[in-house]
Amino acid sequence: MSTLERRLARLEDVLLPKPRPPVCMLTEPASDASVEDWASYRRRVDEAKVRGDFLILLVPMKPSDRPRTEKGVSYCGTQLDALALKASMLPSKLGNKSAFDDVMKSLSGNVFGPVAQAKP
Repeated sequence: MSTLERRLARLEDVLLPKPRPPVCMLTEPASDASVEDWASYRRRVDEAKVRGDFLILLVPMKPSDRPRTEKGVSYCGTQLDALALKASMLPSKLGNKSAFDDVMKSLSGNVFGPVAQAKP
């Protein structure tokens, strides 16, 4: 492979959009749900894994717990966390990093941050 071909391959690797796996978001049934509901949920999780989808599972969590990701599966405690994570994985329509960035950059308003106060 010539130097030109190597450089072209490197440029293509950097510039071409990376394929994004499909996102599948599921809600875990209640702990007292029927056996059929749990079997259906497990079947849908297994099907999504076989397809190669990125799984976002909405599961009961303590308010102090943060969303976590293990082996291609993200566990979220609230629907807002799950939707924000899903939006962060969708491609941007405005040239930003993700659809989530599109939303955040379209928000108007002032952002206030911590300000150091002068010592008396």
